[in-house]
Amino acid sequence: MSKVRPAAGVIPVRRQADHWQVYLVQRGRHGRFFPGFHAFPGGVQEGHDADLLQCAARELWEECGLWIGPVQPNPGLRQEWLSGHLPWSEVTDLYPLHREQLLPAGVRTTPDYALVRFRAQFYLWDCPTRQLAEVWPGELEEGRWWCLEEALAAWRHGQIFLAPPTQDSLTGLSESTTLEEAAARLSGYPEDTADPIRIMPGVSYVPLITPTLPPARHTLCFLLGHEKVLLVDPGPADLEQMARVEKLAPQVQAVLLTHHHPDHVSGVARCRQLGWPIWAHRRTGELLDLVLDREIEDGQVLGDWTALHTPGHASGHLALWHDGWKVLLCGDLASGVSTILVPAPDGNMGDYLESLRRCQNLKPKLVLPSHGGPFGPGSDLLGQTLKHRLERESRVLQALGGTLEQVLAVAYADVSGPPLEYARISLLAHLEKLRRDGKAQLAGERWLPA
Repeated sequence: MSKVRPAAGVIPVRRQADHWQVYLVQRGRHGRFFPGFHAFPGGVQEGHDADLLQCAARELWEECGLWIGPVQPNPGLRQEWLSGHLPWSEVTDLYPLHREQLLPAGVRTTPDYALVRFRAQFYLWDCPTRQLAEVWPGELEEGRWWCLEEALAAWRHGQIFLAPPTQDSLTGLSESTTLEEAAARLSGYPEDTADPIRIMPGVSYVPLITPTLPPARHTLCFLLGHEKVLLVDPGPADLEQMARVEKLAPQVQAVLLTHHHPDHVSGVARCRQLGWPIWAHRRTGELLDLVLDREIEDGQVLGDWTALHTPGHASGHLALWHDGWKVLLCGDLASGVSTILVPAPDGNMGDYLESLRRCQNLKPKLVLPSHGGPFGPGSDLLGQTLKHRLERESRVLQALGGTLEQVLAVAYADVSGPPLEYARISLLAHLEKLRRDGKAQLAGERWLPA
């Protein structure tokens, strides 16, 4: 289980006539945790933070220049501090923090499927109207004041993306008339995010423990729809894990399998017992020796989603595309925690690269992989995955001239220990692609340029 790091965040609000305004920042596209999502200012507690409240105040000033106090320091002082030329103690001597302005508004802990986890204390803060917020380029993309209802509507329509704690906080704030009432309501929410983890209305997932490859320990089982759901990838055979899904999806239209690998299909037997129809690509049914209730082909419309045949990682691999929201549920086309393998004999590196290109060309705003959390606007998970694969192929091409193990030692010189076995699988996939492309040949035990 991942180590949980203490963190803190501030929910800056303003009361304007009969409605709330709330300040949201957009996470950087290259972050490891919900990149591209909108959130509240905040971050990890550092060693020099006296407590979580100071952490919250420091992060607020660092990220958007707002100050917990009646007077806002000028931007030059903020730049001096960020550059390391001014200690925090001198800043607070000049501008004492008014700690009483921060109202505790609940604690939220990252679910245990995440490789990076935080236990975050949130605070509500009534920001003076004279204070000006400014996000500087760096770990954040932007920040702005939102009318509360406008922010919730933008989330519901897929215009912005919010993690569950942010969703809950905005909803709780919309149901409150005073700051004190809102703080009490938000403090009453459970610390742990309950199943299912909602990304947007009609799109949620349950992280289930499966026989997957490390460092991942879970496969995300997606629930698409409202009253009748399309359940994607029942990964575990364990009945306790499957029970987490069963109680959330009393009406299942069908079960869709993205592909045939065990960490995505081990719960199929239980789904059959429950009478849930099984849908998959024809090739997936053949590989599982499974009679499908419906064979899904490229371009088939499944409610609001369109099936995309994306072979490579597996010959029957499917992704799902929501054109209205520009959301791609990509299965194992890409991963948020590791490199995707293209295992023989069913995998095909050439097909895999073409599938990546096809889906990248759709320009998704949100990518939902089966392993790791969601990737929001600008994060370009597919592009980064494609770039990594092409760079590795170039290394393999330059390393040709020796046995498999000799090529492995050169092309994967940056890999050691147990991951080297996975590197060997990837190397074989690259070599077979290069042979099909007429760029490599096998002469005896040596892989040579063609």
